[in-house]
Amino acid sequence: MTQPFVFMTSIQAVQLTGFRAANLAELYEGLRSVDGSSIYHHTYRFLRLLHFLPDTPHSDFAYWIGNNLKEEALAEQIEALDLRDFSSIRSLRESILAAVEKANSQPKRWERQVPPGLEFHFCRSTNIVLTTGMEAQNLEEFVLGLEKVDIGSLFYHLVEAPIYRDQPAIYPNDFSVWLDEALGLSEEAQAIAQLNPYRWDMETLRGKLIEWLGRGRLRTIVERVLSRHEVSESSAVVRALLQKWRGETKA
Repeated sequence: MTQPFVFMTSIQAVQLTGFRAANLAELYEGLRSVDGSSIYHHTYRFLRLLHFLPDTPHSDFAYWIGNNLKEEALAEQIEALDLRDFSSIRSLRESILAAVEKANSQPKRWERQVPPGLEFHFCRSTNIVLTTGMEAQNLEEFVLGLEKVDIGSLFYHLVEAPIYRDQPAIYPNDFSVWLDEALGLSEEAQAIAQLNPYRWDMETLRGKLIEWLGRGRLRTIVERVLSRHEVSESSAVVRALLQKWRGETKA
């Protein structure tokens, strides 16, 4: 029996960590000291909340460095980090630290403070994972689920859950993993794996997912309808159409 896909979602509870920074030196120490949930909060939250806005930095660190410290070049370096290149929060933290540390050789930059009230306050996110109540046993039910679930569910399965996997999977998202392992739809799984969740907002991604999977869904529906008539001897036309359809899909 096919292992069902259970659509999950998550909500975020945000807390202050007690760490704050008024210059690059203090930001660097904060980056080293806070737990991974804080690094996650100050980077990935933009994807969840503000990614649909054009020309918006996708990192609190880059935004603060560029706007409050006026270190535009450093902010651009951090903003240029592609989150797809990092398999863990640890590796992302190390890359941000490496970018900030370059300013350590210039004391004026390293210790120059922002005006009072413009300090960087490190926060952390505690993600509470919940079930949506929706499951899918086949491709048709899966597409219907994609049409109905909220944006938080899409974000969870495309971005959030893979980050916290104990071991890396073949595919970078939950949808591709299930389509391949449970349904054997490797072509569809690979196509979805190529979608960049950091390029579009979640509603656009939903449309692209449904577009890709709709093709496979159509094949499934036609195959099922024609198969119902295969056992009947009353329609040679239907049997011929079934043979032609199967020959085309195999091709």
